[in-house]
Amino acid sequence: MPTYTVYRLTLKTPLHLGRATGPAQQRSLGLEKTEIYIPADAIFSAICQTWANFYDTESLTDFLKPYTQDADALPLTLTSAFPFAGDVYLFPKPIHFTDRSKESKRVAFVSHDIFHAILSEKPPTFDKNDLINAEKVWISPKEKARLKTSNGENLSLWRTQTIPRVTIDRQSAASEIWHVETVEYDKHCGLWFAAEFDSDETQHKFETLLRVLGDSGIGGERNAGYGTFDFTNTHKIELPTAEVGAPFLTLSRVCPKSAEQLAQLLSGEFAYTLHRLTGWVSSKGSATPRKEVIVFEEGSVLNTAEARVGRLVDLRPNNWEHPVYRYGFAWQVGITGETA
Repeated sequence: MPTYTVYRLTLKTPLHLGRATGPAQQRSLGLEKTEIYIPADAIFSAICQTWANFYDTESLTDFLKPYTQDADALPLTLTSAFPFAGDVYLFPKPIHFTDRSKESKRVAFVSHDIFHAILSEKPPTFDKNDLINAEKVWISPKEKARLKTSNGENLSLWRTQTIPRVTIDRQSAASEIWHVETVEYDKHCGLWFAAEFDSDETQHKFETLLRVLGDSGIGGERNAGYGTFDFTNTHKIELPTAEVGAPFLTLSRVCPKSAEQLAQLLSGEFAYTLHRLTGWVSSKGSATPRKEVIVFEEGSVLNTAEARVGRLVDLRPNNWEHPVYRYGFAWQVGITGETA
């Protein structure tokens, strides 16, 4: 199995990454929920925005060309950033795993051992006693024992809280209270993602930008100091290769590049969940809803006859002056055979 560099993010402040609850045009101030993890498209966009500010837009345009020209090699591919605790890495629960218990349906993440057992088509028997973090995480007894040794009896990896905020209407000067949900990770916990680069130069630039991004923050409410982090890149992870023509599980959101590719993805056995990718773009102090697109979520199992799945999708609003790209390439993991 190939080995990939792992980036471990240790959050210094609370994180808010808005969770879509409907079309952007219909949203208003209220209780804004947060994701627990950072999708690959959010990381990629944050890196590109930081690139334009730290370097220049011309070099960013050159960096993005391979993504828009269906090149053989991409400068950077990456997974979404999922939680970790100590030396235990969490993954999205594979969608094709089935269990009739209502507890298993609430699980969002599974540990390394559980994940690889499911990929090797030898899923363990589900036991609700192996659930932690409000039954959102399924972990093996061996890994659970390791966490108890390193973290004590407290096996809460993260917690969320709702914070009141005030906004001022620019025209009437009237104030309005709204609420934002944030997530904080416990000691020895954080987020991890894997990445692959076409060269040492690309990796060096990426790490420089990631360091800048860690100081400025990722996600929403950065003006309140949210989303700052430190990172390390000293860990490695092995992930099974997905063979062309065989089913795969994706560790990033996927936006098919064509109707033909979509048909290939759904040509065999598959199991997936969909996500409405929404958001806003800002210019000169005003925010505009960007175009929306439906993508496959992490943990989906799909099929392909191609080595690369997905695209860089332009979601710029009508009459917008520049592209608004979102990363929609799959990180393909093989789901059959021995993966220990």
